[in-house]
Amino acid sequence: MTERAMAAMAVLAAGALLAGPAAADFKDELLKTDTIVVGTTGSAPPFSMIGDDGELGGFDVAVMTKLAEDLGVNVEFEQLDWAGLLPGLASDRFDVVSSGVTRTAERLASDDLIMLSPYIINGVAVTKLAANDEIGGWDDVCGKTVGVIRGSAELGLIEASLPEGCLGKVSEYPGWTEMSLDLKNHRIDWIGMDYLGPSYLAAKDELITVLPEVRSPKTQSVAVAPGDAELAEAMDKLIASYREDGTLNALVEEYFGQPVDFTQMPADPS
Repeated sequence: MTERAMAAMAVLAAGALLAGPAAADFKDELLKTDTIVVGTTGSAPPFSMIGDDGELGGFDVAVMTKLAEDLGVNVEFEQLDWAGLLPGLASDRFDVVSSGVTRTAERLASDDLIMLSPYIINGVAVTKLAANDEIGGWDDVCGKTVGVIRGSAELGLIEASLPEGCLGKVSEYPGWTEMSLDLKNHRIDWIGMDYLGPSYLAAKDELITVLPEVRSPKTQSVAVAPGDAELAEAMDKLIASYREDGTLNALVEEYFGQPVDFTQMPADPS
């Protein structure tokens, strides 16, 4: 366990980990205060993004800030391209990765990270240029060039959503900015990504649209370093309380503009 996770272990040792309104009592029970280091991209709006003020923000930042507040610890964010985040977690560069991490079967079973319970429900969707009439749904993307985030889980989910042999050329990108630019310059035909993030972006960009059919329902959450089991347990209990008391849905509506029904969560992949 890293030294940064000692505060969370102290909470558990003191028996103070309670749900709901009692979460604020955590701070009174801590034996020491420390800092949780969180890896995030800053390039996946509205999960993790740089605002107009130049500051890091977004849903993931808000969730982690709330978790740190209720644990009574400080939080420090480090930005890195998505492809480097989970390796950074496994090598102990971060305590936590919070950047819309999809809860795949491989990650749930991995010894390199601890996946927490869901903080949002999502799925994969087709994002395209609004003026592109050749793509009207999933049936129209076969053989066409798709852009995906390098190292993301979406590629596997997209393949599972399409008939065998349908997937065309795949171009990988470090983040949304580069990928959407290539879409607008016709270097790729469509973007294979989640539904919620691109929907937020398309609402601000009339050139892009997200088709309404969502496939491969998935859940996303926070990943914790494998040596920080006590921190993971403390955070997971808090996330469960946030699902129950409406905290998560308030943040989802703030950043994504639509609620999530946590009673309809898909089963964990296996």
